[in-house]
Formats: sequence, C-alpha cells, structure tokens
Amino acid sequence: MALTTGYSKICGARSGGIVNLWLVDKDDVNQTTGFTLAGGVYTAVTMVSGKVFYKFAFEQDSAGMKWDAAVDGKTLSFSVAKTIEFFLGFLKQTQRTALQSIADSSPCGMIAIAEDANAQKWVLGYTEKQKFGRPLRLKTSATDTGKVFTDANGTTVVMDALDNELPLEFTGSVPV
Repeated sequence: MALTTGYSKICGARSGGIVNLWLVDKDDVNQTTGFTLAGGVYTAVTMVSGKVFYKFAFEQDSAGMKWDAAVDGKTLSFSVAKTIEFFLGFLKQTQRTALQSIADSSPCGMIAIAEDANAQKWVLGYTEKQKFGRPLRLKTSATDTGKVFTDANGTTVVMDALDNELPLEFTGSVPV
C-alpha cells in the first residue's frame, strides 16, 4: 500500500493559468545529473555547458497547463497526460521562428518549467521514473489571422507528454 498521508484544505486565493514558461531541448539538460530532488521537489537543474532555458512570453490569461491522471480499469496501469497550451499573438517572423524551433525540437523532445499564477513552478517533460524518456513535444500549432479587426491574430500552441508520474514542483532558479 502507498497511502501514507491525507490532505488538509488550503484557505486562500487559487488563481488559474500560467504566467511564465521556459522551454529547453531535453538534450541541453545534463543527462547524468538532470534535476536535483530534495524533500519531494526539484531544487535545481544542471545544464550542459553553455545551454539555457528559453522564456516564452504570451498574452495575459492566454496560457494554461493541466495534467490528467488515470488508472486503466483492466490493466490497473497508471498514466498522466500532461498538456501546456499558450497563445502567441501577432503574426511576425519572430513568432514564426519561435514556432519553428518548437517544431524542430519536438522529435527529440523538450522539458518545460511552467510558473502558475500562484507563483509555483512545475516541471513537465522530465520525471523521476522516466527521467528524459517522456519529454514534451508539439501536439498542435494553429495559426489564425482572424477575419475582422477585433479578432485575435496569432497562434495557439499545444504541447503534451504522457508518463506515469505527477509533475514535481521546481523551487530553484531557472537557468536563462
């Protein structure tokens, strides 16, 4: 049996969305040391020399993440589907270049550190059980110019990963 503790309700604001997102090619994180786990959270990440995470900025209230955990009724196998979705507004060459870099990185995969609106940072695309084996990849990228002046103009990006462990919090500084 694995149940070792309960959960106490937290009274306070619980704001939705993510406010900051950092992405890195999984191969740019040191494959030997990866993330440092202490007290059930990641406290640091070791990078390959000269490599950094890249910050992606987006419109306010246009980004979110979720993880859906499930146990298969027949096999009793546990899985966690992790998704990050964000909107990059304004069609420009710089946006196109950023989207192409995400697409180009997807075959080998990426790791994300996503900061939610409650100032908690979470690691997606790396776990203790799978390490680098189940990274994030681009699922879809949908660009729309809109039809009238008041329509949104930009791209909705969806990235996902499937593994068997809930994301862990990251309390360290993101190497940028």
